[in-house]
Amino acid sequence: MYHRVVLESSLAGTLTLVGGPGARRLRQRGAALLDLVVSAAAALMIFSLLVAALHALVLAAATRHAVMTARTQTDAFLERMRSDTSSAWSVFVPPSDLRGSANTDGHEVDMVLQDATRRVFHVAYLFDANADSVTRYLLAPGVPPEPGDAATGITRFTAVSYPATAVTDASSEVYDPLFAGVAVTPVAYTLPDGTVAGNAVVSVNVRAAGTLRSELLETTIAPTQFTIVVQYTPPP
Repeated sequence: MYHRVVLESSLAGTLTLVGGPGARRLRQRGAALLDLVVSAAAALMIFSLLVAALHALVLAAATRHAVMTARTQTDAFLERMRSDTSSAWSVFVPPSDLRGSANTDGHEVDMVLQDATRRVFHVAYLFDANADSVTRYLLAPGVPPEPGDAATGITRFTAVSYPATAVTDASSEVYDPLFAGVAVTPVAYTLPDGTVAGNAVVSVNVRAAGTLRSELLETTIAPTQFTIVVQYTPPP
């Protein structure tokens, strides 16, 4: 009986030690470690969300900047084309570009210009799909094309030539209601350099980042139709 009591007392002491202050400290340390892991995971998630939000803001700002730059360059590029057209004897889409490649998709438009000294020269606007750019070239016989101003960020450029009668045709892409019912006579003649001038129009479409511009080009100085105006003084 004595030994059994001692054994039971020893077992009770052991149980007391296992469930005593040491076990509570162990549980507290485990809970603290768990809290630390949860806090670290939450902080990592918040950090990831902040990084994603910052990335989205930077991407949006870069996109807006690209759109504004594309619009500015496209407008400046078209303004240069309009300026050239104002003194052009001929505006046309050549069958092949200045590099000798077929121009069936209209990636180049050419002009025959005359400066203040009546010097005649050629200008070509060539689209490079690989570089997303349109470059203005000065052309002269026997001389390699000389590149000039370039507009970058251009993802598409097409030029299509239409006869003058297209502006009166409601089914045409260049139809203008202003000329509805007007009889327009198409005129074409060959210049000394072999290019064809007249009253044909060229539709240019330019696409850049978030920007689509269209322009209708036509010569303003080459004669297309002739009108003779006679001034006289009526009798008294």
